[in-house]
Formats: sequence, C-alpha cells, structure tokens
Amino acid sequence: MATLETRAGLPILKLDEAPGRPRGLAHGELLKDAIHDIYAIRLELMLDKTDMFDEAEVLRAAAPHLEILRDFDAELFEEFMGISDASGLSAEKLVVVNHYTDLRDLSQKHLETLPPMDPGGCSVMFTPTHAGNVLGQTWDMHGSAQDHVIIIELPDAVLFSIAGCLGMTGLNKHGVGMTINNLNSIDAKYGILWPALVRGALQSTTAAQARDVVLNAPIGSGHHYVVADKDEVFGIETSGTKKKVIQEGASHIHLHTNHCLDDEMAQTARVPDESTSMKRLAGLENWVAGGAPQSAQAMFDGFTCVGMPREIGSHKSATCGALVMDLVQKHALACVGIPGENPAVAFQL
Repeated sequence: MATLETRAGLPILKLDEAPGRPRGLAHGELLKDAIHDIYAIRLELMLDKTDMFDEAEVLRAAAPHLEILRDFDAELFEEFMGISDASGLSAEKLVVVNHYTDLRDLSQKHLETLPPMDPGGCSVMFTPTHAGNVLGQTWDMHGSAQDHVIIIELPDAVLFSIAGCLGMTGLNKHGVGMTINNLNSIDAKYGILWPALVRGALQSTTAAQARDVVLNAPIGSGHHYVVADKDEVFGIETSGTKKKVIQEGASHIHLHTNHCLDDEMAQTARVPDESTSMKRLAGLENWVAGGAPQSAQAMFDGFTCVGMPREIGSHKSATCGALVMDLVQKHALACVGIPGENPAVAFQL
C-alpha cells in the first residue's frame, strides 16, 4: 500500500503498488494538491519565458508528447495516466509538470533570447573512491519547485523527483545510477518526456545497457545524462537532434554543469548570459583539486560549494535538493535544499 511520510523535511512517497496504472493512481491521489500547485507554477513560467501566448498554446505543444511516451514504454504511459486521472490534472497539463525545460526549448523566443536572469542549475560529479564508485548531483531549478521535491521509493529503485513527475534522477537495485542536468537546445523537437527516459534507463541491469537506452531514445531536447554502475560510467550530452558519449572510464573523475563540454555538441545549445554554469564547474574542479570525496557522505557534504540559495517568493534558480549514490553498496543520500546545509536522508536498496 502506498504511503507518504516526511523525514528531515523530505517527503517520501513509497509505492508498493504493481507497475503501471495502480502505481500512478496512488501517486496522483496522495499528492493531488501538490501536483496542481507545481503545474500552476510551471504554466506561469512557460508563459513568462517563452513566446507561447496562453495556456491553450502551451497544452497544444504538450499534447504530441503523449503518443511518444506510449510508444516508448506502455507501462510508464499507464503510470503517467494514472497520476493524471487520480490527481484530476489532464494528461497534457501533466506533460508540462514533467517536461517543463524541454517544452520551454520549443519556443522561438526562448531560442533567440534566453532570459539573462536565469542562472540555470544542476552540478554533477562521478568519482571512484577507495570503496567504489559514487555518483551524485545537486538539483537546481526554479526555487519555487523546492516545496514540491519528493523521493519516490519503488521496490526496485529510489528516485529523486517532484510531485507528479515520473522521476528525475535515481538508483536501482542493480546498482545503476543516473543523473541529469539541463542544456538549452537550439534544435528542440517533440520527444520522449525526459523523466520517462530516466525511468526507462533505470530498468537496466548495467550502465552500458542504460547508455544504450539513452542513445536509442527519441530525445526532444538538451540534457547531460550520466549512467554508471560499480564498473563503468558514461556521460552523454544530448540535444534535439544529436547525442554523444563525451565521458567514460570509471578510473577518472567526471564533472558537469550546464554547458556542453564537447565542441560539436556546444553548437546545439546556448548558455544564458548570467548562467552560473562556468562558475559552478570551476567550484567542482577546485573541490577535486583539494582532494576528491572518498565516500557518498563526503560528496553530499561537499556539494555545499556549488549550492545556490533560495530566495523565498522568487522563481530564481536555487538548489532545491540533491541525490548522491554509492553504486557498490546501493545506498543513496538525499535532501531538500542545499546538501551539507540540510541533513541527508539515507535509502538502501
């Protein structure tokens, strides 16, 4: 039976229901109000940051993604529709909740004039340690999203997410972990809801299988994905038309923020004038230069160096939470807000 509890300020949605529609119905019922709230916020942001004229235009842009999701994974589609039905939020509106950044990239205004006040977010680190591989990220998004951060506990995975979203980053029972960070594509198109891609990749038993899920998926816009396990790691930069493995080799530390590191992929994306991406990457590099973290807890605490404080009452980008994963012990640490400043909640698979 599904439960919702809060530990150290972090809401945890535990879903033991069967995959597909039953799981979605439980999610939508328990988080109904929060799902409507985050939709209202993201609709406001869509209309502010794009040239989409009104809600009807936003929903017209959202609608084609539903068939793509059904074709990608019928079970995830049923889960998605269960969330929609139980929450009373239409499927098109739930696309906005799940796919906000990629929908935004479909706007001509967003392509031509990225809002300079949007500093962007998400800082990612993979590092080998004495005890094995550790992967983690901050989740930096409009600060108003922080009130809707959740952890979804499934029988076979732990997912960092927000209310109504299929999952944004996570660890599965096979020790495959995945992180994401946004890239602002100039070649965006209709594609798979990126949280569904995360869930699809996390059905894999190895990092190599998860890599292939990403490379074969009908992606619509830009993200950097890291998939890793106890033996391998792959960092993949994507846009609406291109995908490229730019990082691999589990004996090396791999870092990423919100600009393309590959010259070819850099031609597919733009960086807002006031982005903190370069600064945060330098912060990660300085941290590593002083001694790389040797445990999941050390990585969690160290992410403070790239934390972005929230301005209450503002949509300005902030560190809304974090997830760090020990890929050997299949252990995860998560929080709401800036890690190191907020306590870690532990999860074991």
